[in-house]
Amino acid sequence: MRFTVVTPSFGQLRYLRLNAASVADQRAPGIEVEHIVQDGGSKDGTREWLQTRPDITGIAEADNGMYDAINRGIQKGNGEVFSWLNCDEQYLPGALAAVKDFFERHPEADMVAGDTLVVNAEGEYQCHRKAVIPTRGILRLGRTPVQSCSLFFRAKLVKGPEAILFDPQWKAMGDWAWLRDQEARGAHMMRLPRFLATFVDDGGNLGMSPQAIKETRAVYGALSTWHRATEYFVRGADYARKFADGYYSQKPFDYAIYDADPNAPTGVKTPRRVRHVAKPTWHWKGRAH
Repeated sequence: MRFTVVTPSFGQLRYLRLNAASVADQRAPGIEVEHIVQDGGSKDGTREWLQTRPDITGIAEADNGMYDAINRGIQKGNGEVFSWLNCDEQYLPGALAAVKDFFERHPEADMVAGDTLVVNAEGEYQCHRKAVIPTRGILRLGRTPVQSCSLFFRAKLVKGPEAILFDPQWKAMGDWAWLRDQEARGAHMMRLPRFLATFVDDGGNLGMSPQAIKETRAVYGALSTWHRATEYFVRGADYARKFADGYYSQKPFDYAIYDADPNAPTGVKTPRRVRHVAKPTWHWKGRAH
């Protein structure tokens, strides 16, 4: 199976080195990986570093924000399955092999959503988020119950005559708008109950930015009186579904990632560090549940 992984990049070489290492070691028999880094004009040495990586297709050109960069990368890709992995995110060992196996066992699936670990800038566990297949009601409220770093989708959703790409008018909620549009046209998402990727929460993430808050309020403000009146019923049903699916329970586990060390050498020659999580938690401080 051929994967295309798109990484939108701008001034995050520190993280990009680790991101690229986590993508590169996914390659295995039966798994081809096309890694496209779409850089918007970084001045931190990213362009020069990309020139040293023949395993990465590095593109340096101006763009209209992250979602435009993702679109540009997708348009250049030739994979059977697509995904995007932001600079501060990493795939966990065996992630693409697990996704390949799942897609092959479930030909009816258009999208596969896995679980995600949230770590700090040093790679230390903060919490986890298990994927929840979004209902139309939850999407209508502007909520995105899957993490983009653990989401994979067949090429037909973004390539060809029926492609739906990301709307670059959104600067923070483009993934929500894209999922809403894919759900509306009947794209079938399934959950792979396994941790597939890590996401760095360093306090400066786009999802908690003033722009994200502004866009979230705009979505909520556009709700009809009926949808506002039924909001708590929709949320209550969602909590009940999470409880039934084991969202709030997790046994201790180990995970292995490349350390987000600002002094890491170019190329990231150190192996993944294995860490143990003795007390897993779903609670993400400062975020909705």
